[in-house]
Amino acid sequence: MPIDRDQRAAIGEAVTRLERDFYGRGPSSVRVTASDGSPEVVTVLSLDTLTTSDRTLVERDGIGAVRAHHQAVHEATSADFRAEVAAIVGGEPSAYFAQVDPHTGYAVRVFVFDGPDR
Repeated sequence: MPIDRDQRAAIGEAVTRLERDFYGRGPSSVRVTASDGSPEVVTVLSLDTLTTSDRTLVERDGIGAVRAHHQAVHEATSADFRAEVAAIVGGEPSAYFAQVDPHTGYAVRVFVFDGPDR
């Protein structure tokens, strides 16, 4: 079952809310895309995700610290993001990946669905 436009919009809203809750600010915008076919892949691109402290660290050669901090938060909140998206699309993601680029402030979250639940 393909992931429709309303589900993509709901995923964008959920990711924005969760990022705001966990990072203290949400992205300025999100873009959600979904693939056709199997496995189904939902990609969420968040724009302008860096906090003031992230930008300060980047300016002062602390890129590794920003990456490490975001990776730790991604790991700690993975279940929250997976559960929100699962509730929206009606199936548990079989894989979830998240990463931030400290230079651009782009963050990407990828949800893969390849099981019989979808």
